[in-house]
Amino acid sequence: MKSYSEFSIPNSVFYGKNALSQLGEQVKAYGKKVLLISDRIIEKIGHVKTCQNILKEIEVSYVSYLDVNTEPTDLHVDRALQLCLAEQCDVIVAIGGGSCIDAAKAVAVLTTNGGYIGDYIGGKSPIKQRPIPLIAIPTTAGTGSEVTNVTVITNTSEDIKMMIKHSAFLPKVAI
Repeated sequence: MKSYSEFSIPNSVFYGKNALSQLGEQVKAYGKKVLLISDRIIEKIGHVKTCQNILKEIEVSYVSYLDVNTEPTDLHVDRALQLCLAEQCDVIVAIGGGSCIDAAKAVAVLTTNGGYIGDYIGGKSPIKQRPIPLIAIPTTAGTGSEVTNVTVITNTSEDIKMMIKHSAFLPKVAI
């Protein structure tokens, strides 16, 4: 049995009324092309547009994947990953609840390590490369996915939730 504990946090955590004002500076510090991951509800209430406007203002190009559901699946991850690779994105911004952020964590790792997200359960396949940077913007007080090194993704072929823990799943920035 381990006789110690581990505590991991993102490189930077911004909080407070105007914390989102840091998004542009953080994106520019980590990349040149953004994959914005969210869901249709967050889009409908205007938060996606706010982030897109910030990216336009700083003249950073982006593409959006807005089809994450309340329970992120391997299919969501694969679709977002294909978009990320096709568009050569080098930084991810996830805005939403834990589901959006968990999907983004998986995409960030798979962008540089390849394979299927389930391959990384229990270290079956080692994560050898650093993921592309992830900036997480939570819109709910829930799982705390923006500050943890765990992702939970549903395997659709077996209908099971896969929980994967690794330091590579920790976002670079939480806002």
